[in-house]
Amino acid sequence: MLVTDGIHLIDGVKGAHSYLITGSHTFLVDTGMPGQEYKIIKYMNTIGLDPMLIEGIVLTHYDIDHVGSAVKLQNYFTCALYAHLLEIPFIIGQQKRYGIKRWLPTLTRPIFGRLNLPKEITPLKDGKIFGDWEVIPTPGHTPGHIALYRNGIAIVGDLFQGGEIRLAPNYFTWDKKMLKDSARSVTERSLRWILPGHGPATPASSHWLDTLKRTLNS
Repeated sequence: MLVTDGIHLIDGVKGAHSYLITGSHTFLVDTGMPGQEYKIIKYMNTIGLDPMLIEGIVLTHYDIDHVGSAVKLQNYFTCALYAHLLEIPFIIGQQKRYGIKRWLPTLTRPIFGRLNLPKEITPLKDGKIFGDWEVIPTPGHTPGHIALYRNGIAIVGDLFQGGEIRLAPNYFTWDKKMLKDSARSVTERSLRWILPGHGPATPASSHWLDTLKRTLNS
């Protein structure tokens, strides 16, 4: 589904949303659960995009429903994986995930298959990736969570949930205070669209922005 400005929310992906960014640079943001690579490639074929144009895959954070199909897609596209430096040890398996998240790859394996761990990830730095997208560090849900921002559009991973925009649930949050600080760093920018990992792509509105800002200040 084309959302806006050459940004597609890929239909049918299980787990978190996978976004396809097209334009001067073409890349993916997040990859859903394991086994979703075929749906992502099929979507590209459906819209007439040569999958070999993919320049990279950006991972907002380490959760299995965001990184699940990353390795197979990386191998298919022969492209780089990108993530924040603090997130890389979790994604490649050098450091255990926090809380219940460390068990999710085992619990979900009977349904979605095994989580393949990448061997090499390029660390992101604050600033820009692929031209005009700003990399915003947004720790809280996880230590190295990031959002991407360009021209009023924020791709936010699990920082927010879509629809009536709200913060990620506390029981999946690594650090609640940092999560709120990260949310402020996004909401202080000019916003037209919030593209979350879960829930619908959501146009910015003063109604939910005002409600969210009151939550952040409580």
